[in-house]
Amino acid sequence: MKLRKILTLGMCIAGSVALCGAAQASNKIQGGGTVVTVPGVGLAPPAAMNGFNPLLTDSAYDSEAENLMYQPLLWVTRNFTINYDLSIARKVVVGPQHRSYTVYLSQKWKWSDGVPVTTADVAYTYHMLMKLGPLYAGWDAGGFPQEIRSFTVLGPYEFRVVTKRSVNPKWFELSGLLDFTPYPAHSWKKYSIKEMNDNMTNPDFFSVVDGPFRLESFHAGRYASMVANAAYSGPDKPHIHRLVFRFLNSNASVFFALKSGTVQLGNLPAPLYPARSQLINDRISIIGPGWDFNYLGFNYANPKLSFIRDVLVRQAMMHAINQDLMIRVLGFGHGVRAYGLIPGNPPVYLSPEAKELLKQGAYDPQLADKLLDEAGWHRGPDGIRQKDGKKMEFTLYMPPSMVRGPTLLTEMFAKVGILVRLREMPFNEVYAKMIDPHDLHWQAVYLAWSQSSFPTGGSIFKCGGIQNAYHYCNPKMDALADQIRMDNGLDALYKFQNYFTEQQPVIVLPYMKTFVVAVKNLHGVKRAITPSGNFYPQFLWISHDK
Repeated sequence: MKLRKILTLGMCIAGSVALCGAAQASNKIQGGGTVVTVPGVGLAPPAAMNGFNPLLTDSAYDSEAENLMYQPLLWVTRNFTINYDLSIARKVVVGPQHRSYTVYLSQKWKWSDGVPVTTADVAYTYHMLMKLGPLYAGWDAGGFPQEIRSFTVLGPYEFRVVTKRSVNPKWFELSGLLDFTPYPAHSWKKYSIKEMNDNMTNPDFFSVVDGPFRLESFHAGRYASMVANAAYSGPDKPHIHRLVFRFLNSNASVFFALKSGTVQLGNLPAPLYPARSQLINDRISIIGPGWDFNYLGFNYANPKLSFIRDVLVRQAMMHAINQDLMIRVLGFGHGVRAYGLIPGNPPVYLSPEAKELLKQGAYDPQLADKLLDEAGWHRGPDGIRQKDGKKMEFTLYMPPSMVRGPTLLTEMFAKVGILVRLREMPFNEVYAKMIDPHDLHWQAVYLAWSQSSFPTGGSIFKCGGIQNAYHYCNPKMDALADQIRMDNGLDALYKFQNYFTEQQPVIVLPYMKTFVVAVKNLHGVKRAITPSGNFYPQFLWISHDK
C-alpha cells in the first residue's frame, strides 16, 4: 500500500503541466516534493540495493545510497583535488619522509541528533575495520591496514596516522585516508558485527547521519525511500523532501517507468535510445563516461578455463574485439575506447603509451588469429579452436539488461574460433557466485568496476586479494602495484598500467556514456549527476508551476 502512495506522488510530480499544488511560475529554486529514480542513475544499469552499512557492503548500488547518508572524511573532486568545504577534515599535514599524516577535523559538522562529529567517530571506524578484518571490502585496497603503523587520537578534532614506510602522499590521501570516514560511534557502538549484519536494511539503525539524506524505509525487491536530513551541516542542503529508489531490473521496465512518469529520473537504456522521441515530457542529458572500467572477467581457478591463463590468449581476445563497433552499436556513437584499468576521462593518470594505444586502437583479428595459433590453439572441423582434445569455449554470465554487449562479443570471438555461450542471471546472483570462495564453477562475467580516486585496481587483481573473486595471481603485477604506494609522481602508475594492458587479467571493454532522462520540471540534473557518475540529489529541485 505504501508503494502505491509513493508512486502516486511520483506520478503527480511527473505531470510537468499539472502538479500537486499551484505555485506561481518562477525561475527561483523551489523546495519540497518527491523524486523517484532507480539505483545506478548516471552510472550503470539499475539493480536492487541490498544494504546500507558502508562497513559491510561493497556494491556500487548500495554505495550510492550510503554516500548520501555519511559525509566523507575527504571530499575528492572530479579533478582529484580535495574540497575541504565538503570534507569532514579541514586540513591534512604530511610529516617528514611522508610517514605521518595529521588530520584536523572541521568543528562545523554534526550528526542529525545534534552530537558533534569528532575523532571519537573516526576512532570507532578504525577499530571496527580492524575488528572486521578481511570482511571489510576495502581491506588493503587503499593501504588499510597493511601500510599503517599506528593510529592516535590527539584531541576531539585531531588525529594522526603513521605509516610503516614512506608512502606516496597523494595515493595515501586519496586512498588510505578515505577509509577513516567517521561513523556515529554513540549510535553504533552498542551493536555487535552480527547485529549490524542483521540490521543492514533497518531504517532505525541508520537514523543518525551527517550526510544530506537519511534512510526512511526499505522494502526488499521493491524500493528504498530516503528523506532530507534537516540537520545537515553542509553548504548544499537538499531542496527536495524525499528521494525514492525503485528497484527495476530490465530495460523495458525502466523505459516504461520513465514514459509513464512513475520514475522521474533514470537512465534511458541504450537499446531504447532510438525510441527517445516517445519520452515527450522529458529531457535527455548525455553523461560520462564514468570513472570505472567495463570488462570481461574470468574464473582462473576453474580447470575448464585453463586456456585463459595464457597471456597470448588474453591478448588475442583484446585484438579480436572491435571496440569502435561496440561504441556504435551499444552507445550510438557515445563512448570511448578503453584497454586498461585507468579511465581516460579526465586523462590525468594516463601513461603516454596508453594515450597512443587509445588513439590507434587495438582491433586486429588477423593478429588475434596469429596469437592463438602461436599459443597452440588451432581451428577444428567446426571452426572452434582446439588443443589436446579440448575446445576453446566458455559460458558468460550477464545481467538481463546487458545482453547486447555480450552478443557482440560472441560474434567477434566466433570469428577467431572462440565459442561463447550466454546465460542471463540477475546481478545479485552473478555477484553471489563470484564472491563465494567455494563456487569455482562459474566461468566468465560481463561487469564493470568503479575506480578509486588514485586508480590502482585496489585488491581486485592482487594475489589472494579480498576483492579478487577471479583468483588471478601475478607477482610482477603485485610488485608494480606496490611501487605505486611508495613512489611520488606518476611513473610507477604508468609502468603498472602499461603492464596491466599487456597482461589483460580481465579483457577491458569500451566505456559507454549514459543517457540520463529527467522530467522537464526537474532541475539541477547536471549538478546532481557528475561526468564520473556520482549522484548528488541535494542539487535537484522541482518547479511546481501550472
